[in-house]
Amino acid sequence: MRVDPAPRRSDDVRRHYSELVNALRAGGDAEAARQAADLAVTQGVWRHALQRPTHYVPSLDPRPVHDPADFWFTGYLRENHERIRAELDAVTHPAEQGFLPVEEPLLGRGRWEQVTFYETGVRFDDACARFPVTAGVVDAIPEATAAGPGVVTLSWLHPGTHIVPHCGGSNARLRVHLGLRVPEGPRIRVGTELLTWEEGGCLVFDDSFEHEVWHDGDRPRVILLLDVCHPALDAATREWMLSGRASFADRMTAYMRERGIERVEIHDDGVTFSPNAGAVSLVRRHLQKMGASAVELHDGGLRYEKIN
Repeated sequence: MRVDPAPRRSDDVRRHYSELVNALRAGGDAEAARQAADLAVTQGVWRHALQRPTHYVPSLDPRPVHDPADFWFTGYLRENHERIRAELDAVTHPAEQGFLPVEEPLLGRGRWEQVTFYETGVRFDDACARFPVTAGVVDAIPEATAAGPGVVTLSWLHPGTHIVPHCGGSNARLRVHLGLRVPEGPRIRVGTELLTWEEGGCLVFDDSFEHEVWHDGDRPRVILLLDVCHPALDAATREWMLSGRASFADRMTAYMRERGIERVEIHDDGVTFSPNAGAVSLVRRHLQKMGASAVELHDGGLRYEKIN
């Protein structure tokens, strides 16, 4: 049966299907997750069961891995690899050089940290000042900086880490990796293709395809990561996509609203979140019911401190 790829499905429909697939997999039912993804394809939500972005351009061919030679900047990155690597080699403790933990939901086990140079066209001056050589190289790639659809980061993956299967948010961009420190042991699956990094070499792939990373080595793997627009995007779609990038204020507003946060403060030793009235009421009722004065997440469950 021919599947009509016309974009009749909304981002909300794609998001709900994606959440269903992820929930079934997280619950240990891989076969049900596969069937849900296949059903989404037959209903015109996506064209490939392993490519499940929320923002979807149906006209783009579902191709998980691209040839680095098709992009001018991969040669430029290779030429500057040794300069970037020399700057990176001065880093022994990443947390002291601006590296921050990557969001927890993607981390199955281990440690994964990154320092961000650009995000949706916004330059992070502190990171660029810490790594001026790397920033200078990156700044010469407009496809990834002011006109970039995503992020530019240094990604530091510690031994023993597993990044769980997940799909990026849009098939309108491609992800580029430049290998900087690449020991034996790390590998990445994109769709059904298993890839490895090499120092000074680039990978280019569509991160809207399901991908997963393992690091079974004994030394950190470090790459430079860049997002660029898909080369097959027409000019109008590219302009529309870039103009729709959410500002940091909009993203922070949505984050706080979704989580019932009223105020956030940053300190030398961490961050303090103050809940709004609704969240305060919910927590108070729950703790009173449990006869507890405090609760924390521990090993995926709740641990209470009982009232003395």
